[in-house]
Amino acid sequence: MSSDPTPKLLDLAPELVDNVIKRVSSRRDLSNVRLTCKALDEHAAKELFKDIYLSPSDIQNWNSISQDDTSDIERDSSWGGGREHEEINEDYETALAALSKFPNLDSVEIGFTPECIGKDHDYYKDVAEEVEQREYMLELIFQAIKDRATDEKNRTIRKLTIVNLQNCPLPEFTSSDLFRDVMGQLEELHIEMIQEYNEPGPDHDYTKVELQTFPAYFCSHWLKPISANLRALSIYSKTDNWGPFPGYFDPSGISFPKLETLALAYYTLAHDSDLDWILAIKSLRKLILHSCMIASWIRIGNDNMQVWQPPMHDWTKMSEEEEHSWAVSFAYGTQWSQYLDRIAGGLPNLIDFRFDQSGYRSQPGCPYGVNDRDSCGTRIFAQRYICFDNGILPTHWPEAEEDGSMYSWLDDGFPVNKHAENLEADQNSLDRLLEKLGKRRSFEPSG
Repeated sequence: MSSDPTPKLLDLAPELVDNVIKRVSSRRDLSNVRLTCKALDEHAAKELFKDIYLSPSDIQNWNSISQDDTSDIERDSSWGGGREHEEINEDYETALAALSKFPNLDSVEIGFTPECIGKDHDYYKDVAEEVEQREYMLELIFQAIKDRATDEKNRTIRKLTIVNLQNCPLPEFTSSDLFRDVMGQLEELHIEMIQEYNEPGPDHDYTKVELQTFPAYFCSHWLKPISANLRALSIYSKTDNWGPFPGYFDPSGISFPKLETLALAYYTLAHDSDLDWILAIKSLRKLILHSCMIASWIRIGNDNMQVWQPPMHDWTKMSEEEEHSWAVSFAYGTQWSQYLDRIAGGLPNLIDFRFDQSGYRSQPGCPYGVNDRDSCGTRIFAQRYICFDNGILPTHWPEAEEDGSMYSWLDDGFPVNKHAENLEADQNSLDRLLEKLGKRRSFEPSG
């Protein structure tokens, strides 16, 4: 009796072959697979060139790739700019033009170095990329994307990720036709922001003008012009909590009619209305609140209060510590249970909610970054309530311990342990929200 013929890899459906090739983890092995036959070359090329990275020291390798047959590269491939302290020369600028050699590319990632210095710095600090160089790099890459679009055979870049975008307004660049042409084609924008940090003297970092001006600028120049087309948006902070001050992040006047996925990290709520712009996105299906917190206790120096002029609605002024205090203190009493209940009732299309804590202060091995947004879990974490104290260093945002205990400028500590007091209510609200989303998913069409 003859046995059935041994099945061959290429006899399988193309999508099954793709799944097999994706299990080949070694890039050397993928390169060898490309040499076996033309059919497997096409499958291996999709995986091998899934992520394409260019830095000034990689020009030769980049050029060899761009001269290869890249017509079958995966459509969601990504491409990155330089991340190290290297010279930007003519060869590098020329290499950017090779972006047009990847016709199926529709995703670009730009990465900058994490150390930065603002325009108003009062002492010299050696950084790999100053503001002017970062702006120049953005112009080069945006021009390459625009030039690539002139070839109708190339896919349109629909997804842009920028890692370590400095919180420094660049109004000339973001008001240009070049910026608007490229951004106007996007359906996904994923940003990880950084700000100036001076380790020898961080006590003056929160007086930097960028912290005051960037939130409104980011809303008006980056978000508003493209909001009508966006289907996915991520805003992560690399190094600190953000939202209520020094500059107030207020996108409430911006409409996101097509947005389905929103990911925020270290976004900090300090007013009941801070959630309103999210609840206005009725198309939202996935919401990720990654290390997002409520600022329950706030102490701001008198000088900063005059300059920042933060919105103070919903804040209760606390009693002065002394007659001529250098700062003013507030309490904000809203709980996560109230926010979670509003999310459950205000987003009718939501089916996926993530709420967990990991970040730049977490233990090594905890993934945190704009590209780790889908790794965010869902749980009630002790650090969901936080305080801001303008008078301590190295951070003004000390996070709570695992038992909810929190640093306090008050001799006897804050009146309540926010984590312990609200644990049951917050957990019940989260459970109700997840149960509601589970029921919605059960009515989703399969496949």
